[in-house]
Amino acid sequence: MEDVNKLVQTVFSGLSPLVIEDVVDEGERIVVQARTPQDTGVCPMCGASSGRVHGYHWRTVVDVPVDGRRVVVRVRVRRLVCPTRGCRHTFREQMPGVLERYQRRTARLKRQVKAVVKELAGRAGSRLLAILAMGLSRHTALRALLRIPLPTGRTPG
Repeated sequence: MEDVNKLVQTVFSGLSPLVIEDVVDEGERIVVQARTPQDTGVCPMCGASSGRVHGYHWRTVVDVPVDGRRVVVRVRVRRLVCPTRGCRHTFREQMPGVLERYQRRTARLKRQVKAVVKELAGRAGSRLLAILAMGLSRHTALRALLRIPLPTGRTPG
């Protein structure tokens, strides 16, 4: 059992800030069930730390493929209550570097998609990503390309 845990930690090393509870092989895709650690979260409004849980919800994101198959990560995320008297709002905890706010892809998958679309934009990029089991429409590939900052270089003169 210890060997299986080491294998899971190695294959899904990019998800190391999360606590992986289960990995299910569904044939064409692999589903990873995970949760956030029981640490405190930081309120985005006032910066106060909180560990008081208001509720839970599930986030589903796509990660880099394994063995040519899509990887779907289902993460149980806590909604925390801010302890500051004037603030007192609820917020969902974020996992920087893994789960970014409003994103449907993990940060490492986003980096790989950017690397492909930087070289092959539009249809060519989406075809290559489909072969690599990172399916994306050509429109999404172009949007990813447009988010890449232009290189800043000095012009001779």
